[in-house]
Amino acid sequence: MLKELRPWLLTLLAVALFTVPIFAQDVTVTGTILDENGAGLPGANILLKGTTRGTNSDGEGKFSLSIPSAGGTFIISSVGYLPKELNVSSSTTNVNVGLEPDVRSLNEVVVTALGIERSAKSLTYATQQIAGKQLTDNRDANFVNTLSGKVAGLVVSQGAAGPGSAARVILRGNRSITGNNNALFVVDGVPIDNSLLGQVSSDFGGSNSSDGASNINPDDIESMNVLKGAAASALYGSRAANGVIMITTKKGKAGQISTNINSGVTMESPFLLPKLQNEYGQGSAGVAGTGASSWGPKTTTYPNNISDFFRHGVSTNNSIGISGGTDKIQTYTSYTNNYNQGIVPTNNLMRHTFNMRISSQVTSKLSVDAKITYVNQKIDNKQLTGEASNVMQLYKIPRSVDLDTYRNYEGSDGYPTYWTTSSIYTNPFWNIYKNTGQEKRNRITALGSAKYQLTNWLSVQGRISYDRYDDVVTNRTANNSLGGLPGGSYSDYQNNVLERNLDVLLSGNNKLGKDFLLSYNLGAGQTHREYSQIGGNAGGLTVPNRFDLSFARTLTKIADYSERELQYVFGTASLSYKDFITIDASARNDWSSTLPKPYSYFYSSFSGNVILSEALKMPQWISFAKVRGSWAQVGADTDPYRLNQNYTFYQGGNGGGYISRDNTQPATNLKPEISSSTEFGADLRFFNGRLGIDATYYISNTVNQLLSLGKAPASGFLSQYINAGKIRNEGFEITLTGKPIKNGKLNWDITLNMARNVNTIIKLDPNIKSAFLSGGYGRTASPIVKEGGSYGDLVGYKWLRDAQGRFVVTAPDADGKNGGKPVSTATQDEKVGNFNPKLTAGLNNSFSYGNFVASFLIDARIGGQMTSGSQAILANDGNADYTTNFRDGGWIIPAVTTTGETNTTPINAETFWTTASGGRYSWAEFFTYSTTNVRLREITVGYNIPFGEKFFFKNARVSFVARNLFFIYRGYATLDIPGIAKRKLPFDPDVTLGSGNYQGVEYGTMPSTRSIGLNLKLSF
Repeated sequence: MLKELRPWLLTLLAVALFTVPIFAQDVTVTGTILDENGAGLPGANILLKGTTRGTNSDGEGKFSLSIPSAGGTFIISSVGYLPKELNVSSSTTNVNVGLEPDVRSLNEVVVTALGIERSAKSLTYATQQIAGKQLTDNRDANFVNTLSGKVAGLVVSQGAAGPGSAARVILRGNRSITGNNNALFVVDGVPIDNSLLGQVSSDFGGSNSSDGASNINPDDIESMNVLKGAAASALYGSRAANGVIMITTKKGKAGQISTNINSGVTMESPFLLPKLQNEYGQGSAGVAGTGASSWGPKTTTYPNNISDFFRHGVSTNNSIGISGGTDKIQTYTSYTNNYNQGIVPTNNLMRHTFNMRISSQVTSKLSVDAKITYVNQKIDNKQLTGEASNVMQLYKIPRSVDLDTYRNYEGSDGYPTYWTTSSIYTNPFWNIYKNTGQEKRNRITALGSAKYQLTNWLSVQGRISYDRYDDVVTNRTANNSLGGLPGGSYSDYQNNVLERNLDVLLSGNNKLGKDFLLSYNLGAGQTHREYSQIGGNAGGLTVPNRFDLSFARTLTKIADYSERELQYVFGTASLSYKDFITIDASARNDWSSTLPKPYSYFYSSFSGNVILSEALKMPQWISFAKVRGSWAQVGADTDPYRLNQNYTFYQGGNGGGYISRDNTQPATNLKPEISSSTEFGADLRFFNGRLGIDATYYISNTVNQLLSLGKAPASGFLSQYINAGKIRNEGFEITLTGKPIKNGKLNWDITLNMARNVNTIIKLDPNIKSAFLSGGYGRTASPIVKEGGSYGDLVGYKWLRDAQGRFVVTAPDADGKNGGKPVSTATQDEKVGNFNPKLTAGLNNSFSYGNFVASFLIDARIGGQMTSGSQAILANDGNADYTTNFRDGGWIIPAVTTTGETNTTPINAETFWTTASGGRYSWAEFFTYSTTNVRLREITVGYNIPFGEKFFFKNARVSFVARNLFFIYRGYATLDIPGIAKRKLPFDPDVTLGSGNYQGVEYGTMPSTRSIGLNLKLSF
């Protein structure tokens, strides 16, 4: 892989060497950059026009810059302000320059689909921007997790495998039943691979792969623009049906060489652990024993025997970025090191990111841009989820067992030490130290583009990108492990993912008379993607614990391959009248190799806006007013190889191997999923930009869902994929911004993001009225889609009620026994909740006072439910705190019996909870919780260290940072059980079993973490 990219590296390095400027000093000019209130403006850029000489203003707005004796012109700019030019001469010694605010930055250029730049006020659809600096104080091993609460309508779920876990990012609801619902990530105008190669699809759990977006380095991000609707993202085609997160990375800047350092350290600990009882010990029926439950007598317990298993993880990040260049060529180079300790011992992540970008104005008409990024990442002992997880091993520990006793995890016989006998559970210390795994990733992304200005109104651009990563995954299971094979087992395989994008874009702008301006783009492109997997699995080892495939007792090949290609043409046109009415239209046609001939599907969009504040005379207190509307379609293809019959070769049999046909009948007439979206919105600013509101209403319908239809056995197949169904998402998004205080020294900015999405399954198929989102019925609850319901409805067993809504319990038998126990519904098709929130909100406050800065983010998720398998296990074993009530019996549940009489039979807690939890197969309603929660998501308090004008450092800030500090509110169990206090949500609903479509169930998931630390930023 490195050989393929060597020419890129050598070219970039050679060009970079020539961008180092050398200056001679002549005359020094000092001065102060002032804001609209006359206060010093820190961080303003001052550049001597036509040279590389430049500097930034300090924390008080002051600067110093040398100029030649002949004089020159300063170009002064700052984010949120209009740029200004100032002529200076050799006699100029001191200047004060005031900048005027750019109200809402209406004239700023934002990057939209395919990297096309447009003015913010001309946009005809909803987008939301995030500055790169909002992502570099409070950090996470996967930067995607830090987006929570910062974008209206964006819902982030984080994986439960520790550092390096994949994240699930949903914009405006779920659309696809069997396909991908994650938003598309685009970096510098080109999509990057964000494949989820393997995610848990049932509550049995397992391992989850890493994603691609986690490799994006937040220190290299200049800005982020979230394209939410189909009208905004349609130009990216089938992969953009779920919205687009557009990332623009940093470029070199003209001026003297500048260096920025960002260094931080945080300590992480479990954010929320379940509450456990600390009165009763190991045993059953109130009698001490050696079993796995805590239904024994009162005794000495170990309150910290779960929390002590976890460690305080220390994470560090160190980044350096160097920028420099002339007005002809600029270079940006960076290196970032991230080290993250998980809260489970031996679970660590180490990541190195190298980045170089060179931009050049080769001639007055030709400009080029080239970038290469290399990521080297290693994850040790990524955690399993579900029943095999170490968390579940912990939760099985009786309360009277001292965990420290079992830190010596290997007995004299070479087997795991354990507090009881079990065919399912084992010592977690054995798992983390003996059964280990490692994932190594090498990833290279490269981008090259060239733009030529054919005339003053027409340009052509060509672009190529290359994204490849190789994951080497090894897993070791030690000899004598529970359920293991003789000698142990070992797997070693490599995943290779390649994506190449090519496109050409013709862009033009033409004046049509005095009042009309026509902008247009025509383009074509190709996306080629490959995936391969190769390796082996050793089923048993001839030499115990010799983890090498050559020592396999039985060697099984691991192999997979897929290839797909997408070709497309597109066009856009934008017509504006006097810069206050804009009408947009776009059209795109895709040819996908995964669809049947002629492979083609077409979609389009239409949108428009009116800037009322420029079209009409409005009160002075209205700074800006715009209304917008759009209609758009976007298509989505399917996975490869669903059109033809698939066969698999297996080793064994009389002939040395055999071929097996896939049980799914080919789908020869597949159609692309099509999402149609209508959107209306308004963007209003008041009091010179001090108060603003951006509101959007949308409705989208997705048809041609890919469903699996069962086949009659006589057909020779078990199932067949078909196109059917219609899913609707409808909702609103609101962003409120305000500047309550702005007086120069004290400033307060506030942003409120809020969104609601309502999902409805309009129809499926005459032969399919409901379908599982993944797998089948689970042991807790199962997420499904059902006609008339919503995506993500959870079904399972409920407590049976009679016609009057009263609970039903068993009637005593002929011996007067076995009465008073809860009775479940006959089937597990009863709805117990839905995993999607009804409302999401984020409230961000930023303050500055002199050299002090502070911010905090409150994040809210209102509505939605999840079912907890962990709580079912804790209740079954008598470990949960609420199992102490009625230990001695006397619990007469206000209910009716199965024969219709009023219940009068007392039971005890052990009978009740072992009945409802069913061991490992629980009744979902008893352990379903409202996931409503409000939390203090982030807090930052910093101090800008003042330096003199001639000091080496230009800017420095030290900050206290923290994430997930505490819950302000969290929900309760949806079922109120008579005689038991309300049970508060005992887990963090942000953490999920996996990042695929299987959601809504918590089962042995890792706790989320609270992080507290310090961050230092330096520039010179």
